[in-house]
Amino acid sequence: MKLEHIEFSKDELQNLFNGKFVSADTEICFKPNDFNQHVKHFSISGVQEKMFAVEDNGILRLAKDGEQSTFIIKPTPINDYLAYRDEMSINEYLTMQIANKIFGIKTAPCALIRLQDKRPALIVKRFDIQNNTNGDFIKLQQEDICSLLGKTAQKDGSDFKYQGSYLDMAKCLKNILPTWHFEIQKFLSIIIFNYLFSNGDAHSKNFSIIRKLDGSITLSPAYDLLCTSLHIKDSDFAMNNGLGTTIHSEYFEKTGHSTAEDFIIFGKECGLTDKQINKIIQPFLLDYIEIETIINNSLLSKKCQKIYLRAYQQRLNFLRRK
Repeated sequence: MKLEHIEFSKDELQNLFNGKFVSADTEICFKPNDFNQHVKHFSISGVQEKMFAVEDNGILRLAKDGEQSTFIIKPTPINDYLAYRDEMSINEYLTMQIANKIFGIKTAPCALIRLQDKRPALIVKRFDIQNNTNGDFIKLQQEDICSLLGKTAQKDGSDFKYQGSYLDMAKCLKNILPTWHFEIQKFLSIIIFNYLFSNGDAHSKNFSIIRKLDGSITLSPAYDLLCTSLHIKDSDFAMNNGLGTTIHSEYFEKTGHSTAEDFIIFGKECGLTDKQINKIIQPFLLDYIEIETIINNSLLSKKCQKIYLRAYQQRLNFLRRK
């Protein structure tokens, strides 16, 4: 898929660049053969290709060696086995927007840009980089839950980030976060959202904590949200033990698909009250006209729009089952 032109909205300019005008049409070139060479100095979890960029006088460009990047750029993946891979950046942008605008989930600021070859790419503002009072960049300590659980490829095998359950992750957060009772509620919202929008790659490296300058520790903004079923045949949950609860709804026992009851059980095992759980779950059970509008107004092809909407409606139906 190629774009003739693209622009940032006013909100995107504010969220990404503090209101400064920056062009979304870039001369950034992604060369798959040069990819490993370009990123050898960086370490960020995930298997999708990523480039690191800065804003320079209203222009986005790749970060130079030794220069602190402030943005991550995710171009079209090179994996040929992915269906509709040219639309993956648009898929992620759409899903991030729905999470933030419809469900109020705090997400990493992002937008679509156009690369030199006119293909779309996702640009994400790094939430682990902040400015101090002198205008210098400070890197915050970010650690994903996979690392917090002590899982590594060497010790646990190549699928290490998919091992365990979301309950294991919740227990890890409870042990680390002083305000876990509040942060676990945000965690539950993201888990339900990923299920509702068929994100089968929400593994333990796609959840992180951030240690802020004031010493507080919180769950990071949500990132890497997308409808993976658009590109690959995926399971309901990324983690091989799913939610990790020992009790399941009758519908889950019959079909293997979770309902609101399963997330209520999960929330209770995480230590949340009935009132807190119901407040979190109820918005996800509603049928928003706005969601269909956002999907239909997205840059996804008409075929992918239909697949995306159908996947959402199917999961909503599962979630509402008694």
